[in-house]
Amino acid sequence: MTVMGIIGCRVFEDEIVHVLSNDPEVERIYLVKNKENVGLLNKLKTQGLEPVVLPIHEIRACLEQRNDEFSVIVQLQEIGLHIDPARLKSKTYTNLSLMSGLVDGILLFYGTCGRAFSRVQEDFSYTGHSLQLLEDRSTGESSLPLEDCIAAALGGNSRYLETLKRHSDAFFLTPMWAVNWRSAFRVDDKYGFEFTPESLRELGYKKIARVNTGLSYEPDFEKKIEEFAFNFGFEVIELEGSTETAQKSYNTMQNMLLRPLKA
Repeated sequence: MTVMGIIGCRVFEDEIVHVLSNDPEVERIYLVKNKENVGLLNKLKTQGLEPVVLPIHEIRACLEQRNDEFSVIVQLQEIGLHIDPARLKSKTYTNLSLMSGLVDGILLFYGTCGRAFSRVQEDFSYTGHSLQLLEDRSTGESSLPLEDCIAAALGGNSRYLETLKRHSDAFFLTPMWAVNWRSAFRVDDKYGFEFTPESLRELGYKKIARVNTGLSYEPDFEKKIEEFAFNFGFEVIELEGSTETAQKSYNTMQNMLLRPLKA
């Protein structure tokens, strides 16, 4: 039996649904019982999948009772942790420690995120497992960690940089960012906006860049983009995105585990 672990930000929820629902080799998907996995569970079910949802300490016994060739365990973490790199690192390291005893390798659905993960491979080398961040393989040269989730949605660091140069006044939103913008940017009825229209304009933002990754698991994407644009008084532009980076990173980790001589 081979088991891959996935730990990632909820902002990658749709990409994870995409790679898992299009993988003919995965026989069983385990979701750690956690409020951050509820959306992922519902979306996987719409794709005809039936993940097993258990507390992480119960997954081991379930794995021992089965003989699946390839299984995946997923633990998502809350959107917005990147605002506090120390907290992001602490929470992720805790989940890595818990999951490392159950899997053969772990793919982190994160970019470098403020250098929070600059030593993660060294810090967990004692496990002997493969451990990878999402990687930029768009140049065809040696792979590099992605800068962040927007770089992943746009297809790599170089395209992200080119897009930033062309649209330096745009605030980028992927589907999951758009649908969760109120909670991610800490908007509430009592305190109002932490990110106010005035503060964003002072930073030079004038537009909302809607990054279309081609995924349609969030039916309210358009509505939430319009809501964000209305609240901030920005115009909306559309940018073409893709799932290529997420797919390649997933395939690379899977090949390392199932077909190490070819990876």
